[in-house]
Amino acid sequence: MTSVWRIGYVDKPVPAKAALLASLGYGSTLGNGRWHLKGPHPIVYAGASRALCQLEKRVHANGAHPKNQALMRLELPAGAALADVGSMRLPADWRSNEAATQALGMAWLGSLSSLGLWVPSYVEPGDMNLLINPAHPEYRSIKLEIERNPFVFDPRMFP
Repeated sequence: MTSVWRIGYVDKPVPAKAALLASLGYGSTLGNGRWHLKGPHPIVYAGASRALCQLEKRVHANGAHPKNQALMRLELPAGAALADVGSMRLPADWRSNEAATQALGMAWLGSLSSLGLWVPSYVEPGDMNLLINPAHPEYRSIKLEIERNPFVFDPRMFP
């Protein structure tokens, strides 16, 4: 089984896990990201480690102090179909070529070829994030566990 992590908004009281899982990609429909274009098709970003999730959240919070955050572990089903962007001809200039990464991500998302796509983190290219496709048939088999609620960031990360 593969586990990945995500830090995200959680209502008080915490919604049922199935409802929370179903809502995870909502934010991606509102704005463009490194690997997607906004629109009707959600995508869920998750990190290969808890630490990477904190760095990613810090970068994307734009200096704000996010409230009502929880650290979630997503346990993917055994044998889940996972692809690697390296096999999709990731260009060498991927960090400065957001249009290329968005095109790769959107092509993968639309193909429904796998539940997840491993991509390098822009924040730390030696570490990986997993893009997860909520439209993939295996998505409902993901087990979501809340590890920390509320999740409190180290105040040194938000000067």
